[in-house]
Amino acid sequence: MHNLHPVIMIYFVILALAACAPTTTSSDPRWQANQQRGFFERLLDEVTERECNVGRFTCSYGLGPADEPCDCTDPSGVVLKGRTVK
Repeated sequence: MHNLHPVIMIYFVILALAACAPTTTSSDPRWQANQQRGFFERLLDEVTERECNVGRFTCSYGLGPADEPCDCTDPSGVVLKGRTVK
């Protein structure tokens, strides 16, 4: 009976550590993807040159993150809406 006390203490320590484990519950997969990337990957993503993809073609867009809304002018002068790509 004397040896039972340390076993109970170890059990409670393990239980307390398991209860403090961080959990993430989000239904937005974009948020989870951004959360998993490190600081330097996000910083590099912000300063990488992008193109605007409007479906039929792409045009140079500048710096910034991917999958953001953008505008691109086609050869006939019509402004089309698209998304930035890497």
